[in-house]
Amino acid sequence: MQWGERMSSAKMTTAEATKLIEMAKRALVAEINFPSRGTSKSFDVVGDTKADLFTVNIFRGRIPHTKCNFGARIKKNNVMLLELHISPTQVHVNPNGEKITGSHWHIYSEEYGRSQAFPATDISEESFVENTLSFLRKFNVVEPPDVTFQLEII
Repeated sequence: MQWGERMSSAKMTTAEATKLIEMAKRALVAEINFPSRGTSKSFDVVGDTKADLFTVNIFRGRIPHTKCNFGARIKKNNVMLLELHISPTQVHVNPNGEKITGSHWHIYSEEYGRSQAFPATDISEESFVENTLSFLRKFNVVEPPDVTFQLEII
Protein backbone atom coordinates (compact mmCIF):
# COMPACT_ATOMS: atom_id res chain seq x y z
CA MET A 1 0.00 0.00 0.00
CA GLN A 2 1.42 3.37 -0.99
CA TRP A 3 1.31 6.51 1.13
CA GLY A 4 -1.93 8.39 0.72
CA GLU A 5 -3.99 5.35 -0.30
CA ARG A 6 -7.21 5.00 1.60
CA MET A 7 -6.78 2.81 4.65
CA SER A 8 -9.34 0.24 5.72
CA SER A 9 -12.49 1.45 7.40
CA ALA A 10 -12.18 -1.40 9.91
CA LYS A 11 -12.98 -0.35 13.44
CA MET A 12 -11.25 -1.16 16.68
CA THR A 13 -11.60 0.20 20.16
CA THR A 14 -9.29 2.85 21.54
CA ALA A 15 -8.11 0.33 24.14
CA GLU A 16 -7.22 -2.19 21.40
CA ALA A 17 -5.34 0.46 19.44
CA THR A 18 -3.48 1.67 22.53
CA LYS A 19 -2.48 -1.90 23.37
CA LEU A 20 -1.13 -2.40 19.84
CA ILE A 21 0.79 0.91 19.91
CA GLU A 22 2.29 0.16 23.33
CA MET A 23 3.20 -3.45 22.48
CA ALA A 24 6.98 -3.97 22.25
CA LYS A 25 8.00 -4.50 18.63
CA ARG A 26 11.12 -5.29 16.67
CA ALA A 27 12.03 -4.42 13.10
CA LEU A 28 12.28 -7.23 10.58
CA VAL A 29 15.06 -5.37 8.74
CA ALA A 30 18.47 -4.40 10.08
CA GLU A 31 18.78 -1.10 8.22
CA ILE A 32 16.69 1.40 6.28
CA ASN A 33 17.84 4.22 4.06
CA PHE A 34 15.81 7.36 4.59
CA PRO A 35 13.82 8.02 1.38
CA SER A 36 14.96 10.60 -1.14
CA ARG A 37 12.70 13.56 -1.97
CA GLY A 38 9.24 12.63 -3.20
CA THR A 39 9.57 8.93 -2.33
CA SER A 40 8.61 6.60 0.46
CA LYS A 41 10.03 3.52 2.16
CA SER A 42 8.17 0.85 4.08
CA PHE A 43 9.33 -1.91 6.38
CA ASP A 44 7.68 -4.39 8.70
CA VAL A 45 7.89 -4.72 12.45
CA VAL A 46 6.58 -7.59 14.55
CA GLY A 47 5.02 -7.58 17.98
CA ASP A 48 4.65 -10.30 20.59
CA THR A 49 3.45 -12.91 18.11
CA LYS A 50 3.72 -13.36 14.36
CA ALA A 51 0.03 -12.42 14.21
CA ASP A 52 1.00 -8.92 15.41
CA LEU A 53 2.61 -7.69 12.19
CA PHE A 54 2.80 -3.99 11.38
CA THR A 55 4.06 -1.84 8.51
CA VAL A 56 5.92 1.42 9.06
CA ASN A 57 5.95 3.87 6.16
CA ILE A 58 8.14 6.95 5.77
CA PHE A 59 7.32 9.49 3.07
CA ARG A 60 9.60 12.42 2.32
CA GLY A 61 8.18 15.43 0.56
CA ARG A 62 9.69 16.98 -2.51
CA ILE A 63 8.67 20.58 -1.72
CA PRO A 64 9.40 21.56 0.95
CA HIS A 65 12.19 19.05 1.32
CA THR A 66 11.77 19.02 5.11
CA LYS A 67 8.20 17.65 4.92
CA CYS A 68 7.93 14.03 6.13
CA ASN A 69 5.07 11.75 7.02
CA PHE A 70 5.49 8.66 9.16
CA GLY A 71 2.77 6.06 9.57
CA ALA A 72 2.32 2.73 11.33
CA ARG A 73 -0.52 0.37 10.57
CA ILE A 74 -1.45 -3.12 11.60
CA LYS A 75 -1.33 -5.45 8.61
CA LYS A 76 -4.28 -7.71 9.42
CA ASN A 77 -6.89 -4.97 8.90
CA ASN A 78 -4.85 -1.98 7.60
CA VAL A 79 -5.88 0.32 10.46
CA MET A 80 -3.46 3.23 10.72
CA LEU A 81 -2.58 3.40 14.42
CA LEU A 82 -0.07 6.22 14.58
CA GLU A 83 1.07 9.01 12.27
CA LEU A 84 3.53 11.86 12.51
CA HIS A 85 3.29 14.69 9.98
CA ILE A 86 6.30 16.99 9.88
CA SER A 87 5.87 20.34 8.20
CA PRO A 88 6.24 23.78 9.75
CA THR A 89 3.40 25.27 7.68
CA GLN A 90 0.91 22.42 7.52
CA VAL A 91 -2.51 23.14 9.03
CA HIS A 92 -4.74 20.34 10.29
CA VAL A 93 -8.33 21.05 11.38
CA ASN A 94 -9.58 18.74 14.13
CA PRO A 95 -13.20 17.53 14.22
CA ASN A 96 -14.02 20.21 16.84
CA GLY A 97 -12.71 22.98 14.52
CA GLU A 98 -9.43 23.51 16.41
CA LYS A 99 -6.55 24.25 14.02
CA ILE A 100 -3.16 22.63 14.59
CA THR A 101 -0.39 24.42 12.70
CA GLY A 102 2.92 22.72 12.10
CA SER A 103 4.10 19.23 12.89
CA HIS A 104 1.56 16.98 14.58
CA TRP A 105 0.71 13.45 15.71
CA HIS A 106 -2.36 11.37 14.87
CA ILE A 107 -3.17 8.57 17.31
CA TYR A 108 -6.04 6.23 16.46
CA SER A 109 -9.15 6.48 18.61
CA GLU A 110 -12.49 4.75 18.33
CA GLU A 111 -14.32 8.08 18.24
CA TYR A 112 -12.21 9.94 15.66
CA GLY A 113 -10.22 7.27 13.84
CA ARG A 114 -7.12 9.23 12.93
CA SER A 115 -8.79 12.59 12.22
CA GLN A 116 -7.76 14.12 15.58
CA ALA A 117 -4.29 15.72 15.68
CA PHE A 118 -2.01 16.75 18.55
CA PRO A 119 0.94 19.18 18.28
CA ALA A 120 4.37 17.56 17.94
CA THR A 121 6.31 20.05 20.01
CA ASP A 122 9.38 17.82 20.39
CA ILE A 123 10.08 17.53 16.65
CA SER A 124 12.70 19.42 14.63
CA GLU A 125 11.89 19.68 10.92
CA GLU A 126 15.56 19.30 9.90
CA SER A 127 16.48 16.20 11.93
CA PHE A 128 15.36 13.33 9.66
CA VAL A 129 17.11 10.48 11.46
CA GLU A 130 16.17 11.68 14.96
CA ASN A 131 12.54 12.18 13.87
CA THR A 132 12.49 8.63 12.51
CA LEU A 133 13.82 7.30 15.79
CA SER A 134 11.32 9.44 17.76
CA PHE A 135 8.48 7.96 15.73
CA LEU A 136 9.76 4.43 16.28
CA ARG A 137 10.08 5.06 20.04
CA LYS A 138 6.49 6.36 20.18
CA PHE A 139 5.39 3.20 18.32
CA ASN A 140 7.43 1.20 20.86
CA VAL A 141 9.82 -0.40 18.38
CA VAL A 142 12.36 -1.55 20.96
CA GLU A 143 14.61 -3.11 18.32
CA PRO A 144 14.60 -0.48 15.54
CA PRO A 145 16.62 -0.73 12.34
CA ASP A 146 19.67 1.44 11.80
CA VAL A 147 18.61 4.55 9.90
CA THR A 148 20.93 6.02 7.30
CA PHE A 149 20.49 9.37 5.64
CA GLN A 150 22.52 10.72 2.76
CA LEU A 151 22.80 14.49 2.52
CA GLU A 152 21.63 15.89 -0.79
CA ILE A 153 22.77 19.01 -2.55
CA ILE A 154 19.92 21.49 -2.31
